[in-house]
Amino acid sequence: MHTTPSEKRTIVIIGAGFSGTLTAVNLLRISQPHTLRVVLIEQGLTHGRGLAYRFGDDNHLLNVPAGNMSALADEPDHFVSYCQNIDPALNAKSFISRRLYGEYLQYTLAAAETHHPGILEKMTDEAIAVSPVVSPTASGHALRVKLASGSSLGATQVVLALGHFPPKPPAFVPEDLHHHIVNPWDFSKLDRLDPNKPVVILGTGHTAIDALFRLTSCNTTRKIFLLSRRGLLPHGHRSNPTPPPNSEYPAYLVGLHPTIRAYTRALRLETARRQATGGDWRDVINELRPHASRLWQGLPESERRRSLRNVVPYWDIHRHRLAPLATRRLENLLDSGQAERVAGQVIGLDVQGTNLHAQIKVRGNVAPRILEAGALVNCTGPNYDLSALSLPLVTQLRDAGLIQQDRLKLGLLVDDDYRVIDARNEPTPGLFYVGPMLKARYWEAIAVPELRHHTRQLARNLTPHK
Repeated sequence: MHTTPSEKRTIVIIGAGFSGTLTAVNLLRISQPHTLRVVLIEQGLTHGRGLAYRFGDDNHLLNVPAGNMSALADEPDHFVSYCQNIDPALNAKSFISRRLYGEYLQYTLAAAETHHPGILEKMTDEAIAVSPVVSPTASGHALRVKLASGSSLGATQVVLALGHFPPKPPAFVPEDLHHHIVNPWDFSKLDRLDPNKPVVILGTGHTAIDALFRLTSCNTTRKIFLLSRRGLLPHGHRSNPTPPPNSEYPAYLVGLHPTIRAYTRALRLETARRQATGGDWRDVINELRPHASRLWQGLPESERRRSLRNVVPYWDIHRHRLAPLATRRLENLLDSGQAERVAGQVIGLDVQGTNLHAQIKVRGNVAPRILEAGALVNCTGPNYDLSALSLPLVTQLRDAGLIQQDRLKLGLLVDDDYRVIDARNEPTPGLFYVGPMLKARYWEAIAVPELRHHTRQLARNLTPHK
């Protein structure tokens, strides 16, 4: 005998970017329509794209080959097959535009809805609070989600699929100059910047490269400064990348004392050994990637801090690589002089006329340098310091003691089942998290190859198998 709609278990997913969308897809694939209702709430108008895949600019490419970008952990060729239905020339080694990947995520969600009807409800609204229900209803709704529209809904379980939060304004920028700071994902504002004035991009990672490409796509004369403390730029993939291996735990790390110094030294020696025999350092990094979570979890907190301070900037430029075409484009911009990499720190900032004047302490130089620009683009990385966020939902959860941040401010504390840890160090009943803030526990948790496994496992934890 089927349960009535009021008796259905209700899982509310807050956020319809990659993590929220794939959690919904996996729930649909393992559930029966008469037992479950899934509500996918997205503040924006589009479900399924998220921050990284919502723009229509084909200059922005995925930084992982198509063969490792399937959204479905149990169908590794899913994305490649989708691409080949559009263009048979595309293959597992192709670097596809992020626009197309966003369309693929929407297609995957729509296909799951079609094949598993009667489960998913998509809602355009903003969740502003999640609160325990004092007396759970007969249907098991132990949580209530309050929406910005004024309505609310009961839930058996709630998944926080919160993605990246905008970076904090740099400490050196006075509050009265914050209007000169541009969000790198605000393409309309980037496009409106004065084309005759230089721009300083704060940061030299992938988001900085995205902003650089956007600023130079229709302007071949505007000067762009790429500024970071070390001036490190991402390396590129090989033009003919090999598939990531299913490797065992690296033998060169076995038995080492759990310190970042020991691990780094062993990695360098292994890389040198491999290159001396004609190998490629990229293969060493690729083989290590599946074991990064184990290594991270084995480090004491003092070693994790040392890693963040001294090693992670160098790890990131080797681990998070650019597509070959993006690498070539970046090299051309640097060679032409339109883009300039600057290694240093801002030690002073003021306005003269209509221009910003940034005083830079350049790495290795005694005399400071002045950079004159019309705007600063803040690409210093997502802000995961929950104490500094003013978003209504995060503020409510934090103030109610329902969530807890890790001590290194990398994300949220969760248990083995993805339940968030509250202020009393106990799992919050019915409240789960999936997304890049899993980095606090797993380190490798911000890219598709890892998140697709996390979303599938979370879906299994949330509901029984068919």
